[in-house]
Amino acid sequence: MKRFFIFLLVLLFSVWIGIEIATDPGYVLITRHKLAIEMPLWLALIGLIVGFIVVYFLIRTIHYFFILPKRWNTWLRNREEVKQTIMEYQNLFATLYQTPKNCEIILKILPELEKKNVLSQEQIQVLKQDCYENLIKEAIHTNLVKFEECWKQLPYQFKKNIHFLNLYIQGLIQYHDAEKAESLTRKLLKREWFIPLVHTYGLIKTSHPEYQLVHAEKWLKNHPNDSDLLLSLGRLCKQLQLWGKAKDYLETSLIHAPSNPETNQELGELFETLEEPIQALKYYKKTLKKK
Repeated sequence: MKRFFIFLLVLLFSVWIGIEIATDPGYVLITRHKLAIEMPLWLALIGLIVGFIVVYFLIRTIHYFFILPKRWNTWLRNREEVKQTIMEYQNLFATLYQTPKNCEIILKILPELEKKNVLSQEQIQVLKQDCYENLIKEAIHTNLVKFEECWKQLPYQFKKNIHFLNLYIQGLIQYHDAEKAESLTRKLLKREWFIPLVHTYGLIKTSHPEYQLVHAEKWLKNHPNDSDLLLSLGRLCKQLQLWGKAKDYLETSLIHAPSNPETNQELGELFETLEEPIQALKYYKKTLKKK
């Protein structure tokens, strides 16, 4: 409806102009020395409008050609920046997904990736955890100084993470601080029942394994079907040369986790100690099948 009224007004205005021109067209006289040009007023107005439009577009065209080199340079510069950015991203992702991972370099470039919003916060957190985990595992098998230095540089949030604390305890075991490892493990398991830590507990060799066995058997009341706890109990009984109890615990562990190669390995070693080579061979074969 609005368009209709606008069209009607334009039409009425055009009719009024046409009537005015027909009634009194007027004229314009232009003289220069002996030259005189006379034309109707409406034609002069149309010529003036057309001339203005022509001059306007002529100026715009000239201006465009003057700034064309600048625009071209700007386009080339932007294109070069885009190419450089693409190359930076390619290098960053190549570093992230190279095999084997260079965790130290990845940790250095993570702040840049975070700033550029290339990865989500969740992905960055997973990468951080993987890198620090790999660095600690590598340090455990390097030397004590490297291990202590790596743990010291670990961010606080990971030092309180039970998964990393389990790795720390494995480092303590590796460098013969079994008493501290055992004490810390019991403290952590009292706070949270963490299966990998239960598994680690059976690998700790303190000067008093009988105390470890007492604590572990208390846990069995609340976790009777935990294959890792049963494996750890079997290992502790082997340290104490309680062969019958060790056999019972290890065989019960196999009932709940029959494919566990570590349990088969422990049983193979146990039967070898008991001079039962046929039984030992049976479990060693199962160990090899699972590897």
